[in-house]
Amino acid sequence: MKVIWDSQNNEPLYAVNQDGLRNMIEKKSQEFRRLFFWQEVQSYFSSFLVVGVIAAFFFGLNKAKGIGLTNVDAAALIVGLLCWIIFSARVFWGRMKQRQREKKYEDTLIDHLDRDIEKVTFEINARTLPVLITGYIPPHLGGLLLTWVIFRASGFPEWAIVPFVFVLAVGFIVETRMQRKLVLNKLQPRKNELENLREKLQEDIQHSG
Repeated sequence: MKVIWDSQNNEPLYAVNQDGLRNMIEKKSQEFRRLFFWQEVQSYFSSFLVVGVIAAFFFGLNKAKGIGLTNVDAAALIVGLLCWIIFSARVFWGRMKQRQREKKYEDTLIDHLDRDIEKVTFEINARTLPVLITGYIPPHLGGLLLTWVIFRASGFPEWAIVPFVFVLAVGFIVETRMQRKLVLNKLQPRKNELENLREKLQEDIQHSG
């Protein structure tokens, strides 16, 4: 990107290299869109998988094995199910609202940059520590409740779930740290790059006019 910017001698970049600059921005934007897409798919897939397991256990597998659920077990499964539904719905509606906001931009190069800046800002905000903690609590709680019911229904002693709780807690911390590293190493530098490029492009347009 900088090569294109510095390749002209006293020539306005916007006028000379608009197509090349647009192609480079679009190529980099596609890389980030793929990253966000696969993270979104991962969230949906894990949600459907766990919801399916809970539903199967609740409505069929326990009866097939002759294992009855107590009222406490049934309530725990329902709460766990709701936790995962809340998690997936939160991801879905957040992404839908963001896509609606992106539709306001036109096909100009400046608008393209503004759209990418808003997209990256949304992804950064979705990975602040308070949002990550509150966002990850429902699926982890749902997984814990499901495991607790399975252990109880299978006749395992309740203390046997302690190692799983430890693994779950470690996974919670690791996932949170990975998302924060993504912000620091990729998302924030990308936002800074886009904002600097937009500022230079705006100056170039003003000088050309």
